[in-house]
Amino acid sequence: MTDAAPDASTGEITYARVAAIALPVVLSNAMLPLQGAIDTAIIGNLGEARYLAAVALGATIITLLFVVFNFLQMGVSGLTAQALGAGDHRRVMNTLVRAGLIALLVAGLLILFRGPLGAGALRLFEGSAEAEALGGAYVGIRIWGAPAELVNYALLGWFAGQGLTRRMFEMQVVTSLTNITLNLIFVYGFGWGVEGVALGTVLAAFTGLGLGLWRVRQRAAVVAPPEWRFEWARILERAELARVMALNRDILIRTVLLAGSFAWMTRLGSQQGDLVLAANGILLQFLHIAASALDGFALAAEALVGQALGAGSRARLRRAVVVSSVSALALAALFALALTVLSEPMIRLFTNIEAVREVCRTYVLWVTLLPLVAVIAYQLDGIFIGATEGAMMRNAMIVSSGVYFPLSYAMTEGLGNHGLWAAVWIYMGLRAATLALAYPRLEARAGA
Repeated sequence: MTDAAPDASTGEITYARVAAIALPVVLSNAMLPLQGAIDTAIIGNLGEARYLAAVALGATIITLLFVVFNFLQMGVSGLTAQALGAGDHRRVMNTLVRAGLIALLVAGLLILFRGPLGAGALRLFEGSAEAEALGGAYVGIRIWGAPAELVNYALLGWFAGQGLTRRMFEMQVVTSLTNITLNLIFVYGFGWGVEGVALGTVLAAFTGLGLGLWRVRQRAAVVAPPEWRFEWARILERAELARVMALNRDILIRTVLLAGSFAWMTRLGSQQGDLVLAANGILLQFLHIAASALDGFALAAEALVGQALGAGSRARLRRAVVVSSVSALALAALFALALTVLSEPMIRLFTNIEAVREVCRTYVLWVTLLPLVAVIAYQLDGIFIGATEGAMMRNAMIVSSGVYFPLSYAMTEGLGNHGLWAAVWIYMGLRAATLALAYPRLEARAGA
């Protein structure tokens, strides 16, 4: 299979081209929630809510520790797309190497300080003592996967920025299938429970990394200039590092607030007992399924918007935004319908605990219809990532989170879990509105 990508500055932006970029990501990301769903189903069928609660706590903490660094994927995607649009293949290569070094440095720090980080994160929640103990064990194992997880972010962003999303699909399929297989062996074969799920996830991440590095080597043979080598002077150049760190800083702030909002949601759920905590953990799988699929069109927007700005074309920017967004809205409507229709069998798949199922049924419509609003926020995220407008994303998230945190607390106090999910709807709407207000600046930048 060739790694040749359409010409970044002249290739026509059509619905077929957007679909060619987006669909591998849709399929790739479908594996991620499927992996999470199967993990949840494995643990959920062990017969005790505390296991589900433990995985919900542990997964939330790992998300807080790892996903805040997905600026490595977002930043690399936008910078790579703009370098490719400008025809600067040397920068395409240097962008990846620079991001890989940052990823390894961050991963080393996470492992070094794993004890206080895990203990501090657990204090944010109020699950039962057993759930917290098991959740801590999960985190203690998963943290060793940090090098693979973070370098994979950089690889995925590099492929996405070039429109080579089929490589992302390959990596995710291998990672997910390996994870599912190992988790079944470790949990049902060896009886390792929550710890087995964590270990399977770590080993799977390193398997995906191996495949990704092999694909990078193949792509480098196509895109790297003949004279390119590891140019440490350029890779570590102060001006380039300053640009990357400024972008990463802004996306990091934005991502910390985003991850923190779902951690806050988990905390508000944990205060309502293990049943609500476990049910919300299952319902979030519904949202992850839709978000992961819709991310395909956000990634298409990242690549095409970045390439349009690299080429300095306002017309291509506008076309990329319209075509990718219309496609995303159509898919969101299909997902909302499908999740609503299939909600009951999905709940039954996730757990055999009837008390947890009943709680899920009470709140399920809040999450099955949420993609209709969330898709706008996801798509605008992709547009601004492709434009490498980290400051705008940061400011929009600060405003949205500043409203969400106190509002969700007040609504949960007054309306219980219904109030919590209603606050999540408001949060998604605020994210979309604040970014939409800033969009005209992107067109002005392209024109300039």
